Amino acid sequence: MKKIACSAIVLFAVLMVSGCNNCERDCCDDSAGAQKSQSISGEREPEKPAQKSSKKTASADEVPEAVKKAFQVKFPSVKIAEWKIKSDKTYEAEFTVNGTEITVIFESSGKWLETESAIDPAEVPKAVNIAAAEHFKGYKVIETQSVERWNERHLIYELHFENAKDLAKAQFSSDGAILRQSSKVKP
Repeated sequence: MKKIACSAIVLFAVLMVSGCNNCERDCCDDSAGAQKSQSISGEREPEKPAQKSSKKTASADEVPEAVKKAFQVKFPSVKIAEWKIKSDKTYEAEFTVNGTEITVIFESSGKWLETESAIDPAEVPKAVNIAAAEHFKGYKVIETQSVERWNERHLIYELHFENAKDLAKAQFSSDGAILRQSSKVKP
């Protein structure tokens, strides 16, 4: 128990020092490098094709009206967003509100799917920090995010990690359960 508590303290210190909420690297972009993925059950998932994360920049003219309208309803104060079309034909908008980087994803019909927001490492629940310290020994936290999804009732916490050889990310419930994790060899 002392070892877990010490690990949590070390992880929290790393989170506070690294503070990489606005990481420019797409740490575990599914479209590049060797990737390992596990589901909540801990079983290996088959390798996924590079379709989900492959993106191309889109002009506002390429974004369907339904998506633009849904975006304005959800984020009425945002006037400038960088749009991308993902290979799965969803639309991703990236923007900043009050210094917080936000990414939101919509279906072409305008249905909101997900919002990822950069968060301060201090906002990560203690149980998530403890689980991260236990499962990602030897890694440094380089990014912290909260994730809201249309089909989830609770907030998800996503942490991105790195060590000398690998990049990894994991999604946690607020009680510290790992919902999903992936890793890839650094380029």
